[in-house]
Amino acid sequence: MRRGFRNFGLILVLLAVTPPLPSHAQDDSEESAPRPRTAGETRETSASEDRSNAAVRREELRRTLAASPRLQLPGSIDPETYRVGPGDQLQLSISGGISRLITLEVGPEGTVLLPTSGTLDVNGLTLREARNRILARLKPDFRGVMLDVRLLRPRTFLVYVTGQVKNPGSYEATGTSRVGDLILQSEPLERASLRQIEVVHRDGTRDRADLELFLRTSSQSLNPWVRDGDVLHVPTAASFVHMLGAVSLPSIYELGPRDSLRTLIALGGGLLPSADSTRALIVRWQDASHAESLWVDVPRVLSGETNPVLRNGDRLYVYFVPLYQQQNDVIIVGQVRRPGAYPITVGRDRVSDAIRIAGGFLEGADLAAIRIRRVSGVNAADDAELQRLLRLSRSELTDSEYEVLNTKLASQREEYRIDWSRLQSEPSLDVLLLGGDVVQVERLVNSIRVDGQVRRPGILTYRPGVGVEDYVADAGGYSRRAWRAKIRVTRSVTGQTFLAKDLQKLDPGDLIWVPEKRDVTFWGQTSTLLMAAAQVATVVLAFRTIGR
Repeated sequence: MRRGFRNFGLILVLLAVTPPLPSHAQDDSEESAPRPRTAGETRETSASEDRSNAAVRREELRRTLAASPRLQLPGSIDPETYRVGPGDQLQLSISGGISRLITLEVGPEGTVLLPTSGTLDVNGLTLREARNRILARLKPDFRGVMLDVRLLRPRTFLVYVTGQVKNPGSYEATGTSRVGDLILQSEPLERASLRQIEVVHRDGTRDRADLELFLRTSSQSLNPWVRDGDVLHVPTAASFVHMLGAVSLPSIYELGPRDSLRTLIALGGGLLPSADSTRALIVRWQDASHAESLWVDVPRVLSGETNPVLRNGDRLYVYFVPLYQQQNDVIIVGQVRRPGAYPITVGRDRVSDAIRIAGGFLEGADLAAIRIRRVSGVNAADDAELQRLLRLSRSELTDSEYEVLNTKLASQREEYRIDWSRLQSEPSLDVLLLGGDVVQVERLVNSIRVDGQVRRPGILTYRPGVGVEDYVADAGGYSRRAWRAKIRVTRSVTGQTFLAKDLQKLDPGDLIWVPEKRDVTFWGQTSTLLMAAAQVATVVLAFRTIGR
């Protein structure tokens, strides 16, 4: 009898703390209230009532969750690390002889009101500790049923961000927020320190966050959870170390409070496969103007046997393995049977080897115009002397400067011509190839172009052994203003221009240019004669002076 009265009392308490059904549900229940059941109908209706009760509980839970805005969580909450505080919503689940879902909210004082058991202080406890305390308090009063407690909705609270950020002030956080979430929202300034963020808790204790190392190594301990009322202070970055050479991310890094050589290598993304992993060099400043160099054993550092502490201004140099997996190749294009890229051995393979690998020439290849394009490796924009000379006119250049200019321009040339027929008889012309060379075999252009002061300029068929005058005659002869003494020929292969009288023969593709004769006026001829007479008079006077 006593147990029956006790269970009846618990049922009344649960009915008092359980939220009422929605109004429309109550109306439906009143309208469809069943008549008193007989003993024969009890067994038939028990199963449908159980299903109805389960549907009601699901609807209550759905409405509770829908009434609250959804949170974006980084993942499931760890009950071992999540700290319970004011505003957290917990849910007590009772199943068995009676089934209920009861929402428990942590009040401003950090306490939660339990049915039949009064208040319980859960502030600052982990979620698992709070769950165990609540169950331990309720189990003596709830016998014959199963109890469970879970986090229904994390609380929100304010955290303050100060220091080197664009938007200092208060930010809303949850129990699942970390330092990095709020710092990134506040937009750190350019000189902000992301490695020495100070986290000041309300109880006076302090933590440090290292967001840069966290982003490189994904160690969650470097990006701690925030608590109610925390102050996150972002100082100014003032200490730096340098990492150069064979690492994934060579750069300047902010120096952390407990940084070591191993930490710096982690910040740099680790060593490249091409790195010399046996040793590295540290240059360390002893004072404002004196530095010393220290060799470190990289394998011992990576294994943890030794781990030198870094100082402000330290520079770590990691060297490359010489010629690490370096493969040299050349590209062969044009009139060959198998154009494409081919590997070579520098110092051994020559132009003839490249032609042989490519299967030889196609019919119609111009064997006198095999071009090799080679990058000189010298950038004209970086040559200050060449840039100065290019800005001057010919009249402003001395003879020596003009020769230097021509020499420098010639050194910038990246294309060379090889005559295959001469190469067969002169092996010295079979040049060694370098990685990156492009060998191009041109199609034979069996024509000569005549242009300028001729009657019918155009393209004529190339005829071996025929000279300039013959091609001009085929083009209709000279015009009345042709300057015959200054006829020039531009070579098709090299692009060089020569006076026609200096050439022995023409090659296919050459350009014959007949310039226009200059206009000569009476005053121009008179000034030229007067200048010549003045020079002669000056020489005569000089001799007379010497004779006296």
